[in-house]
Amino acid sequence: MIAIFKRDFRSLFTNVIGWIFVSVLCAFFGLYFLIYNLVNGYPYLSYSLSGICSILLIVTPILCMRIFTEERKNKTDQLIFTSPVSPIKIILGKYLAVALTFTIACAFIGLSPIVLEVYGASAIGQNYVALLGFYLFGLACIAIALFVSTLTKSQIISVILSFVILFVGYIADSVLGMIFTEENFISKIFDVICLAKPLQNFLNGIFDVKAIIYYALVVVIFLFFTYCVIQKRRWTLSKQALTRFLSRGAAVVVSIVIVIAVNVGVSYIPDKYLQFDATATGIYTLSDEGKDFLKNYDHEATIYVLSAQSSADENLNKTLDQFDSYKNINVEYVDMQENPMFASKYTSQTLSTNSLIVVCGDNYRTINYDDIYQYDVNQSTYSYDVTGYDGEGLIISALESVVNNNATLICTLTGHNELALGENITSGLSKGNYNVQSLNLLESETVPDNCKILVINAPSKDLSADDVTKINDYAAKGGNIIFNVANVDANTRSLVSIDDMPNYKSLLQGFGINAKKGIVCDDSNGYYYRQSYALLPEVLSSDVSTGIEGKQSVLLYSASALEYTEGGDMTYTPLLKTSDSAYIKANLDGTSGSSTDKSEGDETGSFYLGIEAKKANSGTIVVYGCQYLFEDQMDSMVYGHNTKLFTNTITAMTSEGEEVTSTVIIPTKSLKTESIMVTGAGLIIYGILWGILIPLGCIVVGIVIWAIRRKK
Repeated sequence: MIAIFKRDFRSLFTNVIGWIFVSVLCAFFGLYFLIYNLVNGYPYLSYSLSGICSILLIVTPILCMRIFTEERKNKTDQLIFTSPVSPIKIILGKYLAVALTFTIACAFIGLSPIVLEVYGASAIGQNYVALLGFYLFGLACIAIALFVSTLTKSQIISVILSFVILFVGYIADSVLGMIFTEENFISKIFDVICLAKPLQNFLNGIFDVKAIIYYALVVVIFLFFTYCVIQKRRWTLSKQALTRFLSRGAAVVVSIVIVIAVNVGVSYIPDKYLQFDATATGIYTLSDEGKDFLKNYDHEATIYVLSAQSSADENLNKTLDQFDSYKNINVEYVDMQENPMFASKYTSQTLSTNSLIVVCGDNYRTINYDDIYQYDVNQSTYSYDVTGYDGEGLIISALESVVNNNATLICTLTGHNELALGENITSGLSKGNYNVQSLNLLESETVPDNCKILVINAPSKDLSADDVTKINDYAAKGGNIIFNVANVDANTRSLVSIDDMPNYKSLLQGFGINAKKGIVCDDSNGYYYRQSYALLPEVLSSDVSTGIEGKQSVLLYSASALEYTEGGDMTYTPLLKTSDSAYIKANLDGTSGSSTDKSEGDETGSFYLGIEAKKANSGTIVVYGCQYLFEDQMDSMVYGHNTKLFTNTITAMTSEGEEVTSTVIIPTKSLKTESIMVTGAGLIIYGILWGILIPLGCIVVGIVIWAIRRKK
């Protein structure tokens, strides 16, 4: 077998066929890689690999056309068939020679995810899973083309017939999708001819064992078909008859039945056992917080899905399969065509297909399917693009809701030009089943006793002395407060100072915390984003840092430095910290000519931007030094980490000293492609490398080798 392998592999590269195959595949990949990944900034290799799948259908038959047809045409196959080498070893040797040629092309492609990582893609696992799927798809195509090459003496017929078979397998899924509107046993049988369908899971970032089994079966069955053809011709050459079993094609029929049976049988194994999420954002996997919640969930709950399981949303199916694996959670699918009045037993609202009803005892909560996905308007096409998937977050919120009916009250102070909380945060609080209400102390004698947390978000107008008294009384009763300090007036956009709000300043100082005048800037590259006052501080280890601990997690813009005074009965925990190269610009006037460059006289050092203060048997006080910290625009620039900081703060406060089922808030998982920024030099270097140098180099080397061989 090794001799056959070496002979055929050398043959592919002593003429131009092998070189052309590698160069064409790399050239087209380079083109797609340049356009999709480098120019448009898509971080996922699946876009480029999808583009060259159709190219693979063309070049694979060309690569395989000589393997057996040339042998048969030149009568050299008689020497091979009459040699002591078994037909199986002959086939494996030839197949491995072609497969290694394809592997070389994939090896060049395999360098590209590393390039994307250099420019911040952070999806290397997902990209290599996509490349694995493409590689398996290619190996299956080679096995099919190899089999076809044994059927004819004509290389042209071999190429055309191979392409037709591969093309039919490539489009079969789309055609069958129009015939079978719902998945059933018959459709699963026909899935065996859908060559490209298993590839989609790999391209979507799912490591699919089912797909690996499918492609392995394709390779084995077509190599077996090749064996049958060679065996028939081998016996014919030696004037001996084939056994009746082989002559009637019984072996072929049995093998096809076995392949179909295995493929159908594997399809009935739940996806959770054979499919593994490799996406960068964990779209198809429950988060660690979600898993911890479900492990501790000690109530019997049922999730009704208003859809037949075969036609349910694919992403939702994967999520629900994981919920169903926990002992106290039961998932049931309700076919609305068979039971159209089912939802009316729980609610009068109209629920769309794939909506959910979560039931625990006499309590229930509905989740409309339209809320599970988030959409943004595409300004170029005036259509809606799906940008987020919130299946896990909404289901966990519902499971919490049907157990705890009394929503925790959070009050946000108004009347002093405070900034409103961003939509991302209010959405997160809604999923956490919090009741958020505004509070104007001019209209209320006290902070409500049932208020769990009072949020004072960056007032740019001073509080009254009466307001301060009411807030201090609330804190003395064990109330929790989140403070935020403003540097800019919300109405006039002019700079303000904490010194201009003596009552607010004295309120903070009453808890041992002071906000310094001025804006914090940082000279250390790892601690700011583009501008010295757009800070990426270190998130210190604390009870609010889960999932965001470290540098470059949260973004603060025009922040104030905070300090605390040790002593008394308060315990302080710093939450956010700048580098040692930070400095405070205390004399900015807000004009365009104001400079944030470091100058003589600026206070320099490491500053805190967030501090937590606790008092024994009392509430918690948290102060942040950035009024924009909880706005959506700032939050989106760090992939929701600012929202995570806020919800972590809320969670830490509400779980203090109480028996709670869970305070976990699962953020929406982004389906939006975050573009990477490739430099102009990167576009030139890598575009030329994959699009020109590698393909051209392969062709030149092939031609030179072919020319030298011709002269000999």
